[in-house]
Amino acid sequence: MTMTSAADIARLAEHAARQAGMVIREAFLAAAAGEALGVEEKHGHADIVTVLDRQSERLIRDIIHAQLPQSRILGEESGWDGTGDIIWYVDPIDGTSNFASGLPFFCVSIAAVRADNTPIAGIIYDPMADEMFSTHGGKLWLNGAAIRPASRAHRDQDAELLTNLPREGKRPSPGEMERFGTLVTHFRAVRRLGSAALQLAYVAVGRAAVNYDENCHPWDIAAGLQLVAASGGRVLCWRPDRDLPVADPMAELAELDRILVTTPGYDVENSVVLSGWASLSQGAALGLN
Repeated sequence: MTMTSAADIARLAEHAARQAGMVIREAFLAAAAGEALGVEEKHGHADIVTVLDRQSERLIRDIIHAQLPQSRILGEESGWDGTGDIIWYVDPIDGTSNFASGLPFFCVSIAAVRADNTPIAGIIYDPMADEMFSTHGGKLWLNGAAIRPASRAHRDQDAELLTNLPREGKRPSPGEMERFGTLVTHFRAVRRLGSAALQLAYVAVGRAAVNYDENCHPWDIAAGLQLVAASGGRVLCWRPDRDLPVADPMAELAELDRILVTTPGYDVENSVVLSGWASLSQGAALGLN
């Protein structure tokens, strides 16, 4: 590929995601019939990886490098690879535990940014539902159709909150349980769906009003944050050493500790998600190209 327009890069990301998604879907269906997935622990029983995670990441890397050699890719499973002015964040299967358990809620997440951290494109592909969430040029698409989602809720008591808290693998502290209890009490519903990327995509297209998460990695959120920003939603992110939202989340992806995204018009300032620890006197924005 000789051109590096946002549209070109988005098409490349979609192609790579679909190719990987086909492999992932076939393996998921085969596992339902009894074929082993090859599951290993990475950092304990709650943090696993499968053969398909690694296989899919290699496939995505190969496709990107073949079409756009000037690429530097950060993948969840194998770290950094390549050099160039375009940086990619790749999660080959976001929601691996769901995938390994037979729950059809997982996705491929691919994001591209320029060397100055300017967002180029973000895609999230759900291979089981065959849904492609995509953004470039500040516009949002679902399966190739441009969308502008409506806001269904504007305050906590009318909204569904998506989160992956409290995290598995360790006993939640009393403070964490108290905080989760506050969320459950004040929101109409709280859902732990098991894929940070798909949760962001769902807020972007208006299927839920709010997503709040902690301890996310760049490959979990790089595409989803772009999707929410393209939808006109609110994107707020914090580092662990700051009380104010960071001004440029895409420039500090590796440092982000907490993320909060909402659909347009949501009353963030009065949400219990922020109670007791955050201020919004500094805005956070994503500059989209």
